[in-house]
Amino acid sequence: MKRAVRTLIRIIAAALILFGALEIGLELVHHRVQVRNHVESIHTNIWHYIIGALLIVVGVILFLGSESLADQLTDDIDE
Repeated sequence: MKRAVRTLIRIIAAALILFGALEIGLELVHHRVQVRNHVESIHTNIWHYIIGALLIVVGVILFLGSESLADQLTDDIDE
């Protein structure tokens, strides 16, 4: 059971890292499109970068702590 819980935690962590990278990447692409199209008021929203970075950090922490967290969430007898 620990292996299944650990795998589920790692899948969630990988998804958080992916969504964080997508958030940052899409904001960078949005900014480049504005620059390329010579938009008069070029806006870069810093919150997209902050949210993306936080998602990546939480994902990495969750991934690194998945073994310990799986041990705490399951009550399997040592195999």
